[in-house]
Amino acid sequence: MLRFGLVSKIHNEKPLVRVNFLDDNSFSYWLNVLQSKTQNDKFYIMPDIGEQVVCLMDQHSEEGVVLGSIYSDTDKSPFTENKQIIIQLENNSLISINKEENNLTIKFPNIYFKGNIHHDGVFQNTQGIKSSGDIEDKTSTIEVVRTIYNSHTHIGNEGKPTSTPNTNM
Repeated sequence: MLRFGLVSKIHNEKPLVRVNFLDDNSFSYWLNVLQSKTQNDKFYIMPDIGEQVVCLMDQHSEEGVVLGSIYSDTDKSPFTENKQIIIQLENNSLISINKEENNLTIKFPNIYFKGNIHHDGVFQNTQGIKSSGDIEDKTSTIEVVRTIYNSHTHIGNEGKPTSTPNTNM
């Protein structure tokens, strides 16, 4: 049978919770929280204490599983578009996929990638680029350009155009 309740306790070492059932104010034993993948690929997400959940329970409400969380009058969905997939965290960090506009938005104070990133398209940036390694384009690297620029000279000045550099970039 389906039962609705609020998470009252979370097991810190296992994906288990206890639920306070709203219809009779009873408490469940430790219940597993349904996860999408658990064998080779792993997925993990837990409800918060006080979060409303739906449980599938046996006829005596002794064994069961938490199927997931649901929005309610207390916890309303902040999103109204059915063409979006959104993960929004309590600190307002966000991952949003808009299927209609065909875009992905990631909003986090810090994002760390491990591995190679391959990009096909225009890269637009508003805050600059910092790198602890060299930056390379189809012609050269920033280090090579810097070496040529720093060592080149011109003949003349005196308010007039100078000669071309003695070394081409």
